[in-house]
Amino acid sequence: MHTKQRSTKRGWFRGTGLLALAVLAGSALIAACGGDDEVEQATGLDDRGYHNTDRLVTTQWIEDNLDNDDVILFDVRNEEQYAAGHIPGAIRLAANQVFQKEIDGVAGLIPPADEVAASLAAVGATPDHTLVFYDQRGSIWASRAIWVLAVYGHADARLLDGDFPLWESQGREVSTDVPSPTAAEYAFSGDPDNDIIAGWEEVVAEIDNVESLVCDARSAEEYAGRDVRAERGGHIPNAVNVDWARALNEDGTFLPADQLRELYEGEGVVGGKTIYTLCQTAVRATHTWFVLVDLLGYESVKVYDGSWTEWGNRTDTPIES
Repeated sequence: MHTKQRSTKRGWFRGTGLLALAVLAGSALIAACGGDDEVEQATGLDDRGYHNTDRLVTTQWIEDNLDNDDVILFDVRNEEQYAAGHIPGAIRLAANQVFQKEIDGVAGLIPPADEVAASLAAVGATPDHTLVFYDQRGSIWASRAIWVLAVYGHADARLLDGDFPLWESQGREVSTDVPSPTAAEYAFSGDPDNDIIAGWEEVVAEIDNVESLVCDARSAEEYAGRDVRAERGGHIPNAVNVDWARALNEDGTFLPADQLRELYEGEGVVGGKTIYTLCQTAVRATHTWFVLVDLLGYESVKVYDGSWTEWGNRTDTPIES
């Protein structure tokens, strides 16, 4: 893997990983090593019933790609967690600085494309790399990363099905070595994908539209206005509440598609509508966006990037509690 410093334990872990894969998958191909033309898709997800797994990888997939120079692995946990131990070769990236920015007094908005590109270039990424993100709990910040990169058009960005505690609990290798990446050149091409991002004016205009729905990914306490994290508490009128964490198993992996569908449809989040997701600063909202779009195949899902930090601090937006 890109800029990786090796450990003497690597051979044992890689050997056992390949043996397990051989037993489970027979003659199935494992992920490509550096120098191949393509990076393999993740295995072990076919029985979940997901719509699309192109942006989802497993711990085994990461294990198999630790020597792949076409892949850059990013740890988006905090500095202390990273220093205590991380997946070998992973580069720490401060997601709350790279993929969020305060703009016009609203915290947590998507930064301009050139700023995101500069941050990626500084850690050696290019548009041709497969960028993989993991964090401490259920890929929440990883989802923010891949959503931002989807807006701006990076070709191949993926998140881990699970989190670092899952990796560690499986007995996989943990390192404290810090890579020293060489800066590269990075620039986004094309226009941003405005079909997956929304501003407050659009959400206001769609509140009473039966063809649209707001899915609030915050906790029930926030939704009800009992946990107030802005000038005003409550929720957007007609919004439904599905806490983002309900989409996860206890180990941080995603629920199978049938359970996810039962969860969201049971709350009225159905396909065929334009779905707006939000939370406090559009991190949990991107997790729900990923679940609805990639895992369930919803065709029209937009992240309200200002989320409650904007809506709740305005005086001209309607609120229910």
